[in-house]
Amino acid sequence: MRIFLVLIQMIWLFLLTAFTQVGGLIWLLNRALWLGRKPTKGRWVWRSLSFGLLYFFSAIVLVPLLARLNGRVALPLGTRSERPVAPLSWWTCLSNRHYVTPALYDLAVRQGRFLHKLDAQQHLVYLDANFPFGRKFPLFPHLSHGDGKKLDLAFFRYDTRAQRSTTQYPSFFGYGFSEPPAEGELNQPEICAQRGSWQYGLLQTWVKSDRKRYSFDAELNTQLLQQLSRDPATEKIFIEPHLKGRLGLGRLNNIRYHGCQAVRHDDHIHIQVK
Repeated sequence: MRIFLVLIQMIWLFLLTAFTQVGGLIWLLNRALWLGRKPTKGRWVWRSLSFGLLYFFSAIVLVPLLARLNGRVALPLGTRSERPVAPLSWWTCLSNRHYVTPALYDLAVRQGRFLHKLDAQQHLVYLDANFPFGRKFPLFPHLSHGDGKKLDLAFFRYDTRAQRSTTQYPSFFGYGFSEPPAEGELNQPEICAQRGSWQYGLLQTWVKSDRKRYSFDAELNTQLLQQLSRDPATEKIFIEPHLKGRLGLGRLNNIRYHGCQAVRHDDHIHIQVK
């Protein structure tokens, strides 16, 4: 039984580290604070509560301060008129997955202001960015989000019920709700599947797409992609080839295809700064 409990704790430590970077360290620190104390009834409740408080304080106060020493800043947690940028899910920020370089932060704010000028109800919505520390620490399950220069953005869809564009459609933290190739368009997901890239469309098997209610907002997404591409800080943008062709973005050389080793990019926009 003791070996089993140790194994569970090791798995928990690994998951906290893999998904939050600093969660494992905070968990170990919390355990150290309880060492030597006399076991009492309900002790695990107080230990869990102290871990939650310590983690929350670290994520909100301590980590953002220390991240600046690593050249990272936290993206805005909510929209303001001067910073119309916000996460799709608060879990992104609580998991420390919203850190970027100052150059990428400024780009995000510029693009948020651009959207806000088009429609006062719109703002830039981000998904995963990077962890606060290190240059090669992997942001699971992404392949390249490690140096602070990458950011995933949500596509806009038109909600026929609300009769407005939105990013609040059913999906797994913003991923998985794809805009598949139409008849006659290059079907890169099928090509990658035939090559054995099993992970390429994995999320699409988990997320149910309500296409009767939500349709791809081609006009707003085109405007956003054009503006992102023209921004002097942008190095490259990844979307699926069929979307680049459909939206008439063929002449924009920094909008590229990412390869079968990654996952589909017709459910989000990946942007990278120089």
